Amino acid sequence: MLNLLPYLTRLNESIQRVDRRVAKYVKDPNEKQIHDLRTSIRRLNAAFSALSKKNRSASPTLSQYVLTCKTLFKVNSEIRDMDIIQEKLQSYLHDTEREIIEKLSTTRQARLEHAKEIALSLKNTDTTKLIDRINVTEKDLQRKYSKMLSQYVSSIETAFPVVITNSSKLEELHGLRKDCKKLRYLLELPPEGNKNLLQMRKTLQRIQDILGSIHDSDFTIAYLESLGQSSKEIQDIKNTESERRRLKYEEFLRFCRRRLRIAPDSFLIRIKTLIV
Repeated sequence: MLNLLPYLTRLNESIQRVDRRVAKYVKDPNEKQIHDLRTSIRRLNAAFSALSKKNRSASPTLSQYVLTCKTLFKVNSEIRDMDIIQEKLQSYLHDTEREIIEKLSTTRQARLEHAKEIALSLKNTDTTKLIDRINVTEKDLQRKYSKMLSQYVSSIETAFPVVITNSSKLEELHGLRKDCKKLRYLLELPPEGNKNLLQMRKTLQRIQDILGSIHDSDFTIAYLESLGQSSKEIQDIKNTESERRRLKYEEFLRFCRRRLRIAPDSFLIRIKTLIV
């Protein structure tokens, strides 16, 4: 469970981490800085979401800061997706693929300029006083935290039977990945030292990594299909990504069988014991 003082310390650390990474991003928005900034925003959002609506409303400056961070996260996610597609297309040097890459590069640059504008607005924010107006009780904090954990566990519990029996459920696979990611970051909020929590976070990260690779292939295939081109080269790329996706899905099933015994009941039960 969450204790008040360690939680507030963790929330402030998350804010300051975002602040440092925003500064680095503005200076040089390379692939590493995009990744680090997105990760720090996820952690901040997890910590902020543990506050009740009343507590969030009591701190409009912090709420606006987090909202701006989420906007920046979304734009950087689009940039990251474009980078993934470009990387996958680099080995195909035909004229058609070069044209696609050039178009992606132009779109990426426009999105990057927009992201840098958002980042500059965050960089100019005084983050040292963002949590000063938070007046949360430990009881409220624990209630909201338990509620959120229960919601994510319930969503994961509902999604697993669907995705392990049907590989074509793209929306459910994507939703499961996001829920595993959000749950993992919530489980980072309690103080370190709980070996069960550490193991659960590792399991969740492994699931989200495998599902992330599946999502990258799905996104690439969908993008190529949206172009409306049916050249042999395009079809070859789609076939390659489909095969990669198939192999990753099989890896996902093997992991579930090995670590979760195909049905994740025991894993989810262990999480539930932490929130009652």
